[in-house]
Amino acid sequence: MKRIFFFLFSFIFISSTWSQEIGYTTTDVGGEFQWHKNGTIYALHLAFNSKLNKAFNIRFGYNKTDRDGELHDNEKGSGWGGTLGYRYYFTPFPHKFFIGIKSDLWRMKVDWTKGVQSGVSKLWVVQPTLELGYLFFINDQAFITPTIANGVAINLATDGEEVGKGFIMLIGLSAGVRF
Repeated sequence: MKRIFFFLFSFIFISSTWSQEIGYTTTDVGGEFQWHKNGTIYALHLAFNSKLNKAFNIRFGYNKTDRDGELHDNEKGSGWGGTLGYRYYFTPFPHKFFIGIKSDLWRMKVDWTKGVQSGVSKLWVVQPTLELGYLFFINDQAFITPTIANGVAINLATDGEEVGKGFIMLIGLSAGVRF
């Protein structure tokens, strides 16, 4: 009788401790648009949301730039790249306000002009940023997320003449579905 009581007590105790776990794991899939003073970024993203307050992001996208640079009269270019990021939500579930950190890596090809001179530069750009945002839920499945991010664009390797770099502010909007 003691064994049955001990078994039932243990089963109920273990079941109740596991059932007290709050949060859930989900995956966000969606599209993203970001605007910055010198261009735009179009991307597809995945976010892996953990049980409490956290999300890890992966993004693959296309960066298009058109700037009147300090180094050249005009710089136009584009390139493909990706992002790794982390978000911390201020609520136990991954929605509403968040703060995040991410780093983009872009392979860019930029055509530049300086007076009568012109040329092409190929470069790798790393772009670490700090972002703030708010995730709006629609029917507990779809989402819309406006963000603002500040960071710096750093040219890692340049084949050709040096092109614009420095502080960057991005205003973004993403939308998608949560699974």
